[in-house]
Amino acid sequence: MTVTERTTTKRKSSRPYHKGNVSEDLLAAASRILQNERFEDLSVRRLAREVGVTPGNFYNHFESLDDLLLSLAADAFDLRARLVKRMISSSKPRTEAVRMVSLAFVEFAIANHQLFRIMFGQIPNATTHERFRDAAEGSFAELVHLLYGEDIYRPDDVAWSHEHCRDAYALFSFMYGLARNIIENQITFPSGTKAELRRFVLEVVDLLITGQNFVLAKRSRD
Repeated sequence: MTVTERTTTKRKSSRPYHKGNVSEDLLAAASRILQNERFEDLSVRRLAREVGVTPGNFYNHFESLDDLLLSLAADAFDLRARLVKRMISSSKPRTEAVRMVSLAFVEFAIANHQLFRIMFGQIPNATTHERFRDAAEGSFAELVHLLYGEDIYRPDDVAWSHEHCRDAYALFSFMYGLARNIIENQITFPSGTKAELRRFVLEVVDLLITGQNFVLAKRSRD
């Protein structure tokens, strides 16, 4: 590396920032790193270096690394909630909307494996993070609305929600399990193409939605 290249690299790594953009820069840096690395490999020092601030300045914007990661996960839940809300307001039949939402869930998990891990259980005591908790609850509430056609989810009444929102819990559990199995190569695909994966996901979602071709349902009719 030449002196000029080293100087250029140094300038890039310590570039000045504009006040008010640091939190967004830190989130963007974390999101970028998570595309190729495990979230366990992130650190406050590394993120601060990525955006050209001191580690001390990091704590002016986030209480901890977990705070940043859960904020990133909350953004992802908000994005999912907006997707489901658009499906609710669209002219698509509800069954088709559920198929598209399920497919989007699995594809998001595959494309954002590390963020998916953060969203679902890898950060201890995540539900004590108010923004994360509210975003996760809001995302599930939209799924309930999509299935039932009305806002019936009650995050402050778990027993009631378990009784009246069982289809939503079943669909979420199915989507989550399917995504995890594909990510961990427990379910593989001969051609490995995106088209094959999409076709498989939609076919098994159809089994869950209709139940008409599920082996136990068919045997019960025989």
